[in-house]
Amino acid sequence: MEKESVDDLRKKLSKTRNLLNLTTDKLNDVIAEQRRTKNFVPGGYYMMSREAEKNLRALQQESPAASLVFSIIREHMQIGTNAVTISNRALCKIIDKSRATITRAVSHLAKHNYVQIIKTGNVNTYVVNEKIAFSGSPFQRKAVFSATIVAHECEQEKGWEEVKKLKVVPVIYSENEISYD
Repeated sequence: MEKESVDDLRKKLSKTRNLLNLTTDKLNDVIAEQRRTKNFVPGGYYMMSREAEKNLRALQQESPAASLVFSIIREHMQIGTNAVTISNRALCKIIDKSRATITRAVSHLAKHNYVQIIKTGNVNTYVVNEKIAFSGSPFQRKAVFSATIVAHECEQEKGWEEVKKLKVVPVIYSENEISYD
């Protein structure tokens, strides 16, 4: 009888330790996520110098469409990197302008050094007031940065708004304990 209760206690202790380890892992994940997003402020803010304000007024007069695009880029840029990835199609939808107008506006912004354009597949990443540091050989330059990516509903496939139950892969942590994360 005593042997059974000692074995039961050992099993319970083992399960408790496993649970504690899982809890510690989850807590570490939460802490890592908080560190990763510590510079992100929902709603956020950005600052512009007085000189930049003068330039912005000039931009509004020279190219109202470029000014609108620049406003969208600033609104969505990530704090700390001043970068955002957004497609021309999404920009068209957001400011209700044609693709040609968006293309001209983006070209104007790049030509007048308001943004730097980094090609990322078939969309652009716009970097505001910040130089990109390249690494690697001169023939294999690449930018390493993080950016906010704007995925507009106009770019999604039909039915995207329907909630679908995704497949779950069970994860086995220890002796026959299965978790469906």
